[in-house]
Amino acid sequence: MFKALKLYKEQRIELSKTISSLSDFGYERQEKVYQEGEFAVRGGILDVYPSTFEYPLRIEFEGDLILNIKSFDPVNGKPLFEHNIVIILPIKKVSTTRFVHYHQELPLNNVLDLELGDYIVHVQHGIGRFLGIDKFKVENQYKDHLIVEYDRGEKLYVPIEQIHLVQKYISFGRAKPKKLSRLGTKDWEKTKEKVKKGINKFAWELLTLQAMRLSQKGFKFSSDTPWQKEFESKFPFTETPDQKKAWEEVKKDMESEQPMDRLICGDVGYGKTEVAMRAAFKAAQDFKQVAFLVPTTILAEQHYHNFVERLKDFPIRVESLSRFKSEKEQKKITEDLSAGKIDIIIGTQRLLGDDVKFKDLGLIIIDEEQRFGVKAKEKLKTLKVNTDILLLTATPIPRTLYMGLMGIRNISLIQTPPPHRLPIETHVVTYDTDIISQAILREIQRNGQVYFIHNRINDIEALKKKSPRFFLAA
Repeated sequence: MFKALKLYKEQRIELSKTISSLSDFGYERQEKVYQEGEFAVRGGILDVYPSTFEYPLRIEFEGDLILNIKSFDPVNGKPLFEHNIVIILPIKKVSTTRFVHYHQELPLNNVLDLELGDYIVHVQHGIGRFLGIDKFKVENQYKDHLIVEYDRGEKLYVPIEQIHLVQKYISFGRAKPKKLSRLGTKDWEKTKEKVKKGINKFAWELLTLQAMRLSQKGFKFSSDTPWQKEFESKFPFTETPDQKKAWEEVKKDMESEQPMDRLICGDVGYGKTEVAMRAAFKAAQDFKQVAFLVPTTILAEQHYHNFVERLKDFPIRVESLSRFKSEKEQKKITEDLSAGKIDIIIGTQRLLGDDVKFKDLGLIIIDEEQRFGVKAKEKLKTLKVNTDILLLTATPIPRTLYMGLMGIRNISLIQTPPPHRLPIETHVVTYDTDIISQAILREIQRNGQVYFIHNRINDIEALKKKSPRFFLAA
């Protein structure tokens, strides 16, 4: 069994015992915490920066009772958010065997903020509903247990020492599970085995596809032509050093026989799209088609108009394919694409439709890859195994970064901001209609634009009617 320190609100545990555990776990005592692996004590306040946590924790004791647990900003000390339960792991190196054990039983998130009624997943018993924490007598001693309700009202009492076996239920596109698991049956084990087989099958497909790409020769694009240099000279802004470097790396990949698989990573407005435009232009000059996949219809239209404007002086045809096009227009575009009459096609996942065929696809560009499912991206790859792939993102997902670190995918970083670019300001505040109204009005008065993002479609109209002053200025 691996070591872990479980702390939760209203838990009775001696502060000295907690400090001793942290020292055993390899944490170093400091006057103030600045980085992972440090802790500090001031009276009844314990600050600790656990391994793998985004922010340090501030744990307030009253005697041997934990009053609250909060994450805080290490720069200014301001509290950020509260936690009900946290699991702190050692920072010492562990053996390979124990490392595997961590992955099998440790929750994906070491912060377990459960509220009454939340759905949870127990590694051994499946999906249940959290009913709270209570004390139960075990061997003449009262100990805290999580109470979990399962199918048919069955109850499971999980000792707090086994909290690492529990994690909050997370699902994509579904607020709650179809049904709770039933205790005493093999249904949950069957479900886990089915999922495991599915993951193994999918992983094997990805590895096979990647192996095929590495073993096959791709199309070797020609060196720069006078048109390429003319196109690049029409870029209306000054290139940054990182932007130049990224383009040179992409160009080198395209002019190689090895199929390109490169990620361009840079903040919004740092020039990733320009690199993609140059790559698309280079491909079109060798009479290869380009597919540019974007996550939203609006973005597809924006890219389409930008491409058309940049390419207006060159005999290259660009089209977009999305729900903005009528069925008749979509049919005509797919026919022309199949016949090779379209050089660059820009679209949403509509490009993955079975009716979309290419005559000679040479380059696939995917914008903000984390907005698409893995299956969607890999389906696009299978359009042609030896096709060059270029990914653009401001926020790469861990899987993509891991592939880069392992050498499976090349990464180009654009970290230099354009000249005169102002830094992005982010403010997290309690919902306040006056603050929102003032922010929108201020932006409109400077002739700027505003995105108002709401998290639920079903009541967005009600929000608009309820708060009309948000939109008066717009």
